[in-house]
Amino acid sequence: MDIHDRLAAFANTRVLLVGDSIVDVYTHGAAIGLAAETPTIVMRREREERTLGGAAFVCRNLLELGAHVDFVTLVGRDAEAALVQRFAAAKLNLIAIKDPSRPTTVKQRFWVDDHKLLQVDVRDDTPIGDGVAAEVMGAVTARLPAADAMLIADYRHGMIPPALARWLVQAAKAAGKPVYVDSQVAQNTANHGDYGPGAIMCVNLKEALSLDPDFTPWGDPSAFNRLKARLGFDKLIVKLGEYGAQIFDGERVYAAPARPVTVVDTTGAGDAFLAALILNGLADPAQALTLANTWAALSIQISGTKTPKVKALVEAFAGQA
Repeated sequence: MDIHDRLAAFANTRVLLVGDSIVDVYTHGAAIGLAAETPTIVMRREREERTLGGAAFVCRNLLELGAHVDFVTLVGRDAEAALVQRFAAAKLNLIAIKDPSRPTTVKQRFWVDDHKLLQVDVRDDTPIGDGVAAEVMGAVTARLPAADAMLIADYRHGMIPPALARWLVQAAKAAGKPVYVDSQVAQNTANHGDYGPGAIMCVNLKEALSLDPDFTPWGDPSAFNRLKARLGFDKLIVKLGEYGAQIFDGERVYAAPARPVTVVDTTGAGDAFLAALILNGLADPAQALTLANTWAALSIQISGTKTPKVKALVEAFAGQA
């Protein structure tokens, strides 16, 4: 693989990204003892960081890799919405649709002596109403003709209810655009069936098992065929963390191991993987997996939701030569 040729191709690629933005707040401090009244850890706050996560983190990875991005996302009517609305870059077209009925999704994590002690979420996961959904559809309709691919990054915070999920896939297919779907399970049940047939589905092993408890990614394609029969996807991408990743093209399973590195923080590794994979495309599955695994490996060597740098990607491939 000539990484310079790949990056040159990325610079001419436009991705239409639809998904939930999350404001990530990291409060770091040091333990100074226990409270006198209760056995509660008392920490001294040392610093606080605010970054954009969720689909916005996928967007940041796409931008770092050189792509043009039309990003359709959702904010509430509150002060935190401003952080999302200020998101700007030379190749970014941000469409932040405001839903006055909900807060902007915020996830605050408290770290004490480098250990996560507590997470506090501000969120409303109820589905958006018809009026807001119509705004999303209007934004997508206007930008889909210019896109090379659509990515739906569904973090399950209400932005993509079932009817909209199916509409997005059908709109992309009608326009002749590949459409990738990455929908997270987390504490929720799987909703991949809401998207209907025709998408390129991206799952991790937990999500695959939630869809088929007997799923095994190793061996013959029978497990993949069971999911294909159930979901009707075009292709399936399975992220296996430390075991690498796989692509099922409907007939054959392609696999690539993870790149061996020292792990610092796995936060956002799947988002980094997804961004690189989509920009490369699936015409050459082995190349796509190698590139995406390398970008994800660079991601997990960084603490927090920070993207790797393209310079590090070039150096990684130079080291393989």
